[in-house]
Amino acid sequence: MSLSDWLECPHLRMISAQVPGLSFRGFRGAADIETMSKVSHLSWKADGVEWMVSPEETASWLEDKSDHDHRLDLLFAEVGGEVVGFCKLVWDSSEEDPKYYGHSAHLLPQWRGMGITKAMFESNEARIQEISSAHPVGGRAYIKLWAYDGPSEWRGIVESSGFSPIWHLLEMVNADLASVRDHQAPEGLDFGPVRSEEYPKVWALFRDCFSHEQWSSPEEWSARAYDEWLQSPNFTPNLWMVARSGEDVIGVVENYVNEGEWATFGRKVAHSNRVCVRSDWRRKGVSTYLLTRSLKLLRDIGVDEVTLDTEVENKSRAMRVYEGVGFAARRTFTFYAKPL
Repeated sequence: MSLSDWLECPHLRMISAQVPGLSFRGFRGAADIETMSKVSHLSWKADGVEWMVSPEETASWLEDKSDHDHRLDLLFAEVGGEVVGFCKLVWDSSEEDPKYYGHSAHLLPQWRGMGITKAMFESNEARIQEISSAHPVGGRAYIKLWAYDGPSEWRGIVESSGFSPIWHLLEMVNADLASVRDHQAPEGLDFGPVRSEEYPKVWALFRDCFSHEQWSSPEEWSARAYDEWLQSPNFTPNLWMVARSGEDVIGVVENYVNEGEWATFGRKVAHSNRVCVRSDWRRKGVSTYLLTRSLKLLRDIGVDEVTLDTEVENKSRAMRVYEGVGFAARRTFTFYAKPL
């Protein structure tokens, strides 16, 4: 299916006829990047989600063409020449079994309730069916989506479209950094900022800790993914805290801040993106001490609150560790899948 075929999709033609002035078009280059960041933020906010993908992050995603073709797989909704929403399609670039496809449909809140989101959703799925038919897949293929567990137009469409929940994500927040307590450092370890020569060791530790998680896939840990991590706008190693046993990195808290969020949300937010400790060093207070040091570091640069994500189904002691250093549950998200 070419872009022109997608634009002629019956779902889009029908909704364009129903909503005066509504039309759809493809990606027009750099001028659309800031628009994508703004529209997605306002769309998520309407769904009860505080999240922002910066223009820099969007530009970085557009440069990586392994899981999409933005010339063909981005679609913008306009009314009177103004962008009111957009669709985005992605897929696993590997041929692993299972292979996952994903899509999203962002729409400004004042244009909801007219059927536009539903039309974009259905056109996305038709487009993915066409894309997947041209891909070599040796096993199962699925569409995988996520939604905030509060009431929203998007969640209602997902749950009425044949998707089944597969796992749940919990967002936790520490909004009282002034109350962070000291914890005793485990003996025999060195704690401190990461060194540049340790980046490969940190990446290897992430892979060992997370490669078996439900959200993970082999391409998450490829050489290309490592290079993208190093170039990411959220790569801020000066905010990390690591634990060493001799020359080995055995624990890390990977923090980052997005200053665009500070202006948008009206408070200074940081994210503990990944927290992990090597299996033979767990249950020895390493993660508690790393998190405590991280929270103090972030507090000292003026951060008001810190978030982190963990699986609701987490069977480890992670939840108790997070709560023990001041994190509390804020909201949950569900990931869904449907076979193609």
